[in-house]
Amino acid sequence: MRIQELEICNFRGIKELKLQPNGKNFLISGPNGSGKSAIVDAVDFLLTGDVSRMKGPGTKDIKLKEHAPHVTSDLKDCWVKAVVDISGIDEPVKIKREMSKPKSLISNEEYVDFLKPVQELASRGQHVLTWREILNFVTADANRRGKQIQNLLKINEVDLTRQRLVKVRNNLRNEFKNSEGNLKTSQSHINSTVGIDSFDETVVLNFVNENREILGGEALTVLDSAQLKNDIQSPDIYSDNSINLELLEKDLENLPDADFLDELGFLQSEFKDLHNKIRSDETQPQDRLLLTELGLKLTGDVCPLCDTPWDSDELESHLSQKLDNLTETKKDLERIEELSGEISHQVKDKLTSMGEVLKASKMLGLDTESHHLTVWEENLLRIDKARESGDYDGEVLTEARDLAEIGNRIFTLAEKCYGTTSPEQTAWDKLSRLEENLKYYEENLIKREDAEYALLNAEALLDAFIESRDQILDALYTEIKDSFVELYRQLHGSDEEDFDAFLASSGAGVDFKVNFHGQGNHPPHALHSEGHQDSMGICLYLALAERLTKGYIDLIVLDDVMMSVDAPHRRQICHLLADFFKGKQFFITTHDQTWARQLRLEGVVSSRGVVELFDWQIDSGPRVNSQSDMWDAIEKDLTRNDVPAAAHKLRRGSEEYFRTVCNSLGAKVKFRDNGQYTLGDLLPEAISRYRTLINTAKDSANSWNKQEEVQMLVEIEKNSKEIFNRTNAENWAVNANVHYNKWTDFNLNDFKPVVSAFSDLFSVFVCDDCGTMLHLSLDGNKEEAVRCKCGSVNWNLNKN
Repeated sequence: MRIQELEICNFRGIKELKLQPNGKNFLISGPNGSGKSAIVDAVDFLLTGDVSRMKGPGTKDIKLKEHAPHVTSDLKDCWVKAVVDISGIDEPVKIKREMSKPKSLISNEEYVDFLKPVQELASRGQHVLTWREILNFVTADANRRGKQIQNLLKINEVDLTRQRLVKVRNNLRNEFKNSEGNLKTSQSHINSTVGIDSFDETVVLNFVNENREILGGEALTVLDSAQLKNDIQSPDIYSDNSINLELLEKDLENLPDADFLDELGFLQSEFKDLHNKIRSDETQPQDRLLLTELGLKLTGDVCPLCDTPWDSDELESHLSQKLDNLTETKKDLERIEELSGEISHQVKDKLTSMGEVLKASKMLGLDTESHHLTVWEENLLRIDKARESGDYDGEVLTEARDLAEIGNRIFTLAEKCYGTTSPEQTAWDKLSRLEENLKYYEENLIKREDAEYALLNAEALLDAFIESRDQILDALYTEIKDSFVELYRQLHGSDEEDFDAFLASSGAGVDFKVNFHGQGNHPPHALHSEGHQDSMGICLYLALAERLTKGYIDLIVLDDVMMSVDAPHRRQICHLLADFFKGKQFFITTHDQTWARQLRLEGVVSSRGVVELFDWQIDSGPRVNSQSDMWDAIEKDLTRNDVPAAAHKLRRGSEEYFRTVCNSLGAKVKFRDNGQYTLGDLLPEAISRYRTLINTAKDSANSWNKQEEVQMLVEIEKNSKEIFNRTNAENWAVNANVHYNKWTDFNLNDFKPVVSAFSDLFSVFVCDDCGTMLHLSLDGNKEEAVRCKCGSVNWNLNKN
């Protein structure tokens, strides 16, 4: 897409403005505050329905519909429209966007499909580069740079996918931890039933076979809840509502007692003290330990947290020293983990027996005892929950004597109601209880195995994704890096002929380093000047833009990007834009007149592709001075018989033009420290320099015996001499009418020859074929030739 015409109405600081780039490069110059950026914003709004400058940090209270329209205009009167060339469409396409409906691009329906990829590419911000955005490519941290580049390349979905995979992995890791906790709980139930301290399948299987033997069953070789009662019969006296006194007695013996409370209190106290110690430390040692351990895994030549450059060995040593300083914290955390496991084991063991005793109490109708047991059960559960959070607000358990008395009453009544239980019944009851425990254990074992399998798959998937991402993105970044290096070398010439760069994935970001005169790779802002950083940002952006556009958007807006680049390198940037990006249309804004002149001189923009904004007023917006329409404007003044106005435009335009001519041909102009040069300073020196150069070129051609070239130069000299003479005769008229000297009385017919003479004078210094200004080509300090951009003019200055 290229812009042929652009019209802006009541947008930002512009009331009404129509520009005609005609699909070619276009330069908008003017001082700060003259409205240049408003034109950039208008293009941005036209293509995206938004203004990127009004988004981001520091723009919280800025709203598009409130602040984008001109302050004195209504929303309905704010719009931007253009006539554009679209790839695949033979005729120009009209597009328009209104502030009242910013999300809708107005155009003929048949063009909608052609405009979609243009809008999609524009939505990434690819079409506009400002000096502020340069920082996102050069001096930003790796993560911010990565987001900016990935957004331009439309691979931000890649990091979104990574984030989702990380989230899935973390969720599955939590599920795995929960399944492990449930598995340990089920093992505690089995331990309580079997009467062991730690889970052991062999011991549990022996317990099963001992009880099966009592019931006449054969020994099992595998621990399986479904086989516990195979080939055995329950005793005839068995009833679901019976209470086994032997099992009840063991459960009562396992209820919390004074020794248990003492041991638990000791564990709780130590656990609480360690938690308080860590949480009261304002340096947050636990977080620093985790962060340092993670940082040690990610060590490289930059800090993984802040991207500060480090020697990799020094960084590893530094982090290792930090870990040594956190040794006590690490021991405390490990001890907390041990205490947590011990408290959990003891509490769950008691909870299992407590549940069985409570069940018996309810069967016996002992409501008071059941209430007390329920309170104890809740307290034990509260201890386990407090263990997970480390939050203990006082003693949870204090006295076990009442619990022993409750147990005695329960057992006495059970013995009275149910009497002595036979060995067969006891064996059956043990197997029944263990069968329930084993089912719970087997369910949790399967869940734990499934959770572990899912977690391993998630970790493998995440690792494979990151590895593939890095391979693919690094190949893409290498391609972009190679283009960037080529552009930067072209820009800086022999000063940076060995320049190289490093551009690669770095976690979720992009690591960007550049070589500093053979002294290794460093971040751009570590050793390079601000001007070099700016030129790096431009080159990297152009390399990205070339990779991106795919023929959909040939428009690139460079908004005041020459903040710190010095004049010689600005000239080289002109060469880059003119030679390496011939298929692009550049919209360039600048407040720097040197840069503006260089763009015209080097043929990046033609004289018709330049407008100057000045004298911005809130009610009327900027005034526009266009060199391309200078002659038209002068003609309009003469039509109104306003000779002074025409003379003012001619003098101002001529001063600007011959400032460029003198710079282009190396004319020696008398130095003024204020930089203000009049036409009287510039024009004579431009003409004198031109004559010197053409005489030198004739002498050179004669020395090489190139008579045809000599004759051509003689004709050029003859024609220019006639123009120079005619201009000198009329030149005094310009100043006279600008200053309204009363003794001078020019009319329309008097001033027209002046305009004609200066029009011809301008043409002397440009190529008839390409329209670019003639310039002096140097080989070091030696004057080599006078050339134009297309090569049609090539006056050799070197004698044989």
